[in-house]
Amino acid sequence: MNCEKITQTDESMILVNIVEELVRDKVDSAIKALNMCGCERCRLNAYAIALNALPARYVTTTKGALLALLAANNLEYQTTVQVEVIKALNVVKEYPMHCLTQ
Repeated sequence: MNCEKITQTDESMILVNIVEELVRDKVDSAIKALNMCGCERCRLNAYAIALNALPARYVTTTKGALLALLAANNLEYQTTVQVEVIKALNVVKEYPMHCLTQ
């Protein structure tokens, strides 16, 4: 099997941390539910805090298959991600870093 040939013919393959995609999705939806600041800095801080608490899960996939991978994650793992997202958002809500620059 010629790996070079596969790489050349399938340019849509990407390397992605599916945990990052799950965290981004859950942070963005939870911000509204928690009635907190949704500015870019607060969102990015919440992403970073949650991602640092979770192990990375890298996969190679096509861009179109990424959504299917996210949906296929088991309920137990999605719950773990949700718990870390809520913890991260509570930290950001209590100590919003954007207030330091204003």
